[in-house]
Amino acid sequence: MISPISLRDFTNFYSSPEILKGLLAMNFRKPSKIQEKALPLLLRDPPTNMIAQSQSGTGKTAAFVITILSRIDYTKPTQPQALVVAPSRELARQIEGVIRSIGQFVNGLTIQAAVPGSVERGAKIQAMVVVGTPGTVMDLIKRRQFDASNMKVLCLDEADNMLDQQGLGDQCARVKASVPPQAFKRDVLT
Repeated sequence: MISPISLRDFTNFYSSPEILKGLLAMNFRKPSKIQEKALPLLLRDPPTNMIAQSQSGTGKTAAFVITILSRIDYTKPTQPQALVVAPSRELARQIEGVIRSIGQFVNGLTIQAAVPGSVERGAKIQAMVVVGTPGTVMDLIKRRQFDASNMKVLCLDEADNMLDQQGLGDQCARVKASVPPQAFKRDVLT
């Protein structure tokens, strides 16, 4: 999956031309230090788990978005396959925007927010990529509005902050526990 050339340029690794076009449209020319180190690991086959820490503004979000967009099956537009959990609705919406920007040229990409007030009671989550807060995601799973059985990628953004905040760490653990372990196929980002 990864080119033998080191990751000094986004064109040096395997990714769809549509994802590359989205990166270039966002003015990404070369990977940041965290992306240089993380992307070869995240895009490896078979997938591996990763914990990454870097300062704000260094490109962590783009790294996990590239991974998500590279791993999902675009023939299943209504099947949730990737879940990004963030500690606040504001951050979840920001991540949703980054996914839309990088994925703007990807045909058939579906994204849905799972934040308070975004999903009507009884309505099913029908998108490949879901971005939400721990409490809302857990409520949707409990109410059977979110079928998490075919998840390929789980990303906990700002996991350290969620663990520090009262109850969010427990909610994240319950979200992960509610998904069948075989659904992730070892492709969990935390």
